[in-house]
Amino acid sequence: MLGENDILGKSLLEMRDSLQHANAEEEKRKVEDSKRAWANEGFALFSDILRQNSNSIDNLADEVVRNLVKYFKVNQAGMFIINDDDKNDIFFQYMAAYAWDRKKYVTKRIELGEGLVGACAMEKETIQLTEIPEDYVFITSGLGKATPRYVILVPLKHEDTVVGVLELASFSVMETHEVELLEKVGESIASSILSVKINTKTRMLLEQSQQQAEEMKAQEEEMRQNMEELLATQEEMGRKAEEQKRKEDDLIKTYETKIEDLNNQIIQLKSKGI
Repeated sequence: MLGENDILGKSLLEMRDSLQHANAEEEKRKVEDSKRAWANEGFALFSDILRQNSNSIDNLADEVVRNLVKYFKVNQAGMFIINDDDKNDIFFQYMAAYAWDRKKYVTKRIELGEGLVGACAMEKETIQLTEIPEDYVFITSGLGKATPRYVILVPLKHEDTVVGVLELASFSVMETHEVELLEKVGESIASSILSVKINTKTRMLLEQSQQQAEEMKAQEEEMRQNMEELLATQEEMGRKAEEQKRKEDDLIKTYETKIEDLNNQIIQLKSKGI
């Protein structure tokens, strides 16, 4: 009888362990599904933001940074974008900053290779810090100022080209799926920035071309007017020359007529023996 109880008890224990394992697996699956859904929703959100702000890097940076703070529930975010307008003076420009539901107005320039932003861009890899220097960054809240526990820098790269860096600061460390989404969003941001730059350059070249075409058209119109004025002057000169010639011809005819009359009078006088 004891043996039978032992067998039954063992079966019940195995059934309990099996149910606990199934419940654990179900909970794990739900967590993974929730993470995937969160990541998919986030990627769709930022894809829409990038699409809606494809004509201006300033607007794009502002909207992305503002929504990064909200969606990732971090305390502060900033975006650095490489400024290569002058090939002899290339640097990272702080395009946008957002913290505690408020846009920050900052002007900051970072040289290539300078600090963590420069290192992130050069290494083309994500940098995560959990030991933050006291003077690295301050997050302002209603409770005063505090140094964040966690900072992450993500390179904005398209293929092998880095066009900027994202910097997020928080009091809590990001989970793996959050970092993966941030890196994926970073790639989309880089692609959008390159597209905006190309479109902006194309638009500028088109405007320059249109301006040059308008200038050439204006020059052609000026030349046409000058030609018309020249032709009009030539025609006027031709008319005056013809008129002058007619006057001269009339004068010559008059003179010849008078000479002929005078000659006739002389002949008549001679015939009369005068």
